[in-house]
Amino acid sequence: MTSLHPLANSVTHPSPKRHDASAWIVLSGLFAAPASWAVQLLVSYLLTGDRCHDVAEQGQAAFTLANAAVAILGALAITGCGLGFWAAYWTWQRTREEAPGDHHEGLSGGRGRTRFLGLCGMTSGVIFLVASIVELLVPMFESACGYLL
Repeated sequence: MTSLHPLANSVTHPSPKRHDASAWIVLSGLFAAPASWAVQLLVSYLLTGDRCHDVAEQGQAAFTLANAAVAILGALAITGCGLGFWAAYWTWQRTREEAPGDHHEGLSGGRGRTRFLGLCGMTSGVIFLVASIVELLVPMFESACGYLL
């Protein structure tokens, strides 16, 4: 019964290629890397956070079972960050033509929302990948009590 104003019919959606990338891929690209890093941080703190309860006990083994678990957890977190980056890159590849302009236009303009989410996911994927790598190196080069091995 009611029709839209003629000017409303000429306006296109700000994200016309939003159906080319499924919602779970977009969400994976946005949240896989931060979630992997957060799990790595929390679980590694649970495994190694209270190891230096007795300062008088200075002679600890250089590589313990907890360090092995932290190393495995770090490898899993790096894999999760890589998969999150891949999902975000896939989203960006599928939707990068939904608005004119390069990545500067995608980050500053309001058009191409799905493309913007892909760019955000790639950025956070790289940041959290570096953070996971650095966090993986800490137990290998520093002891639990704060002195260098």
